[in-house]
Amino acid sequence: MTSTANPSAAAPPELPVSADATPPVRRSHHEAEPSRRLAAEQKPASHPPKSRALKLLFINQYYWPDSAATAQMLTDLCQHLARHGHEVHVVSSRGEYDAGSTKGMTPAYERHESVHIHRVRATGFGKRGFIAQAADFLSFHILCVPHALKARNYDAIITLTTPPLVGLLGVMGRMLGRAKHVNWVMDLHPDVEFELGVFSRKKIVPRLLDMVNKFELRRAHVCVALGDYMRHRLLDKKIPSERIEVLPVWGHDHVSDPVEQAQNPLRAEMGLQGKFVVMYSGNAGMIHTFDEVCAAALALRDDPRIVFLFIGGGRRIQEIKQFQQQHDLPNVRVMGYFPRERLNHSLTLADAHLITLRPGLAGVSIPCKLYGIMAARRPALFVGPDKCETADAIRAADCGRVIPNGDSDGLVATLRELASNPEIGQRLGANARRPFEQSYNAAVCCNKWRELLERRVGV
Repeated sequence: MTSTANPSAAAPPELPVSADATPPVRRSHHEAEPSRRLAAEQKPASHPPKSRALKLLFINQYYWPDSAATAQMLTDLCQHLARHGHEVHVVSSRGEYDAGSTKGMTPAYERHESVHIHRVRATGFGKRGFIAQAADFLSFHILCVPHALKARNYDAIITLTTPPLVGLLGVMGRMLGRAKHVNWVMDLHPDVEFELGVFSRKKIVPRLLDMVNKFELRRAHVCVALGDYMRHRLLDKKIPSERIEVLPVWGHDHVSDPVEQAQNPLRAEMGLQGKFVVMYSGNAGMIHTFDEVCAAALALRDDPRIVFLFIGGGRRIQEIKQFQQQHDLPNVRVMGYFPRERLNHSLTLADAHLITLRPGLAGVSIPCKLYGIMAARRPALFVGPDKCETADAIRAADCGRVIPNGDSDGLVATLRELASNPEIGQRLGANARRPFEQSYNAAVCCNKWRELLERRVGV
């Protein structure tokens, strides 16, 4: 991968647009059951009409080379669209998701893998508290306004949900120019804060934020939900069904050819030969629960077979470190993120992977860890709501176990079962590969995204 930095370069001229494009016929599948919709999506299209080249603007706080999950998904999608002839621009922050710092900032403008990246100098207080994060969000909103004012130069503005309410920039662009607005709903805010008890539904300011969120969603041409539970949340907000599309996020191609444990160099580097490694990889945020995991680690402290490995960052990683130190747990290790190019080694290091979600968050926030785990052919152990996208996907693929919130004893029993019977974990991991290849890998999902934009925008 190469990157050509040029902070002072002007944006390239607009690509020519054909006026006689014929969009493909839209397939209406919103009311179908999940299994029927999946089957319909898997049918290959026959001789789809050729779409015109689009000029697209994506707005999200994080983009390459950042390690945030939204940055990684957005990078995959933008590079895919650019490879297929579309002109793609991204507006992001110059700071870093995990570091919360603007030190060592990336260039204000560069072109990477044919994607034009425009970075604004938002504040970088990071995760030092609610006020600090609110300042980062607000400064990003303000600095992105000039880009939204150029909406007439684009066919569509696609906004994610980091920071919250950034979809207002898409609404502004729609009002000022020809650009259509696509709202990629990664999380629902302030629903997350309501469910976590951070905001009260009775207070005026949170209720006002909720009204603004509903306004931006209802004004979008298309809202892209990550699953059916999120789709139903959008329907509850009075978003018309015909304006909702359902597309999942995906696992990374870096683990498309999983490394067997005997050949994994990280096992030897970390002294984990002969251990049953249960891993939590990625952001440890407020939506995640770790009470059950920490209780399981405490219960299994004297089992020499099992090691809990936490790789990543986030607000709650310090709580895990403090728990490990407080109880002097020899079976718990915490370390930072691996580079994305080492995902193939880091994800396949584990014998089983943990995914967690707090109660009440079904359809509000969807952990994306499952798809990388499926790609790595490892069993997924989900601690969370019984009815949600993650639990349904694990059961449908028979690729792991679903443990209810609060059931630390169930998690302990599951880990002991897998450590004593490695063939069970191998079977569960192998089951994950086919649904990953059919529905949850980057190539399949980015193709669906491209078809959606060409169908919805290229008219």
